[in-house]
Amino acid sequence: MNKVRISINGVHYTISTPESEEYVLSLAQELDGQIKEIVEKNSNISFNDVMVLCAMNYVDAYKRSEENADRMRNQISEYLEDAAKARIELDDVKRENANLKKQLEAKNTQHGA
Repeated sequence: MNKVRISINGVHYTISTPESEEYVLSLAQELDGQIKEIVEKNSNISFNDVMVLCAMNYVDAYKRSEENADRMRNQISEYLEDAAKARIELDDVKRENANLKKQLEAKNTQHGA
């Protein structure tokens, strides 16, 4: 477990985490930046309201990411189905081609004999 010291809106916290220090610091910097941005736009806002807005932004981003991931999974499934159908069609065409070659060879053999 790593202990990482972070600063959010001027308040210091120590977090115990299995994540790397760099990763946790990057999260803290992103959150701190978003807090500062909200405070700059709304100077009279309470810290609690800032945190609620930040939480809503992150929940929204998470939900949108999940929806995008679901869409991508569905699209990949469709691509895999299309690829499987194409493979089956290719196998059918190869079989038909092989049969036609045999028929052609048989006809050539009949005419040549």
